Amino acid sequence: MKQRNNSRMAFTLIELLVVIAIIAILVALLLPAVQQAREAARRSACKNKMKQIGLALHNYHDTHSVFPPGQVAGGDCDDTKGTAGVTAMNMNGLVMLLPSLEQGALYDQLDFNKAFNVKVQSSIPLAGGDATFNGTLIDRDLDIFLCPSDPGPVSQSLSPTYYDPPGQTAVHRTNYDFTALRDHDVCNYWTKRTSRPMFEDGSKCKIRDISDGTTNTAMVLETRQACCGNGQNAHWAARGWVQVGLSLSSQAPNTTVRSGVDHKPRLGDWGWTGSYHQGGIQMVLADGGVRFLSENTDYSIRLNLEIINDGQVLNEF
Repeated sequence: MKQRNNSRMAFTLIELLVVIAIIAILVALLLPAVQQAREAARRSACKNKMKQIGLALHNYHDTHSVFPPGQVAGGDCDDTKGTAGVTAMNMNGLVMLLPSLEQGALYDQLDFNKAFNVKVQSSIPLAGGDATFNGTLIDRDLDIFLCPSDPGPVSQSLSPTYYDPPGQTAVHRTNYDFTALRDHDVCNYWTKRTSRPMFEDGSKCKIRDISDGTTNTAMVLETRQACCGNGQNAHWAARGWVQVGLSLSSQAPNTTVRSGVDHKPRLGDWGWTGSYHQGGIQMVLADGGVRFLSENTDYSIRLNLEIINDGQVLNEF
């Protein structure tokens, strides 16, 4: 009679540790690749959104023979430099693109005889006398204006500062905004400039004005700005004060700034550009194409991209 072998096969402690080590090595090797693939997908989705915004801008130009202004009737202006007799709308020009971004129903509800935000340090009266009506309608997030790579909240509670739109419960962000110079507190200054960006308060840019060429001019830029405090705004519909868009020449993309107002270090703040894409930002050129711009791009190139008519030769970027 055969004797039964009661011995059992089992891992030794050393073998178990070897297996665990192998698994850990595989995870360490594969995880970055998975993360890179996910970011590549998010960056591609961001690029597609920016292409849609660029197409919407050209659709607007085809219809109206002019691009929308970066800001409509800002209430933050120095009246002596602006146009007397106007009323403040405080509206982001992105609102004018809503019909081309599958938001026609929202656009039709807005009252363009009423303001979108309160006025700041100005004697210019508000259009319609109150900003509550449109403030309530724009109290929503719009996915088309949000970069998938940005992990921050899509909206933020209002802080008791200059930016306090009536009827709204939060600031509903945009990661995309128009190219503009850093100047502020000036109404309708675009028409007074000799060297101009595409967008500012009351801007009326046409394709024929872009004498440097549409492939050499930045139209829409990325920002990671998330705060509404003391005048900055990253709202897709309403303007605060200080900025009417994003500036390439003020600072390089993804520059860390320490604000003199609230002393909070942030990236892409106060009208500066920034993104969560490694190494730079994506931008829409005036021809509608989307390019990646390195955060190490030379100042002169950034300035040339920002101005539509400086006559300078744009170096490779």
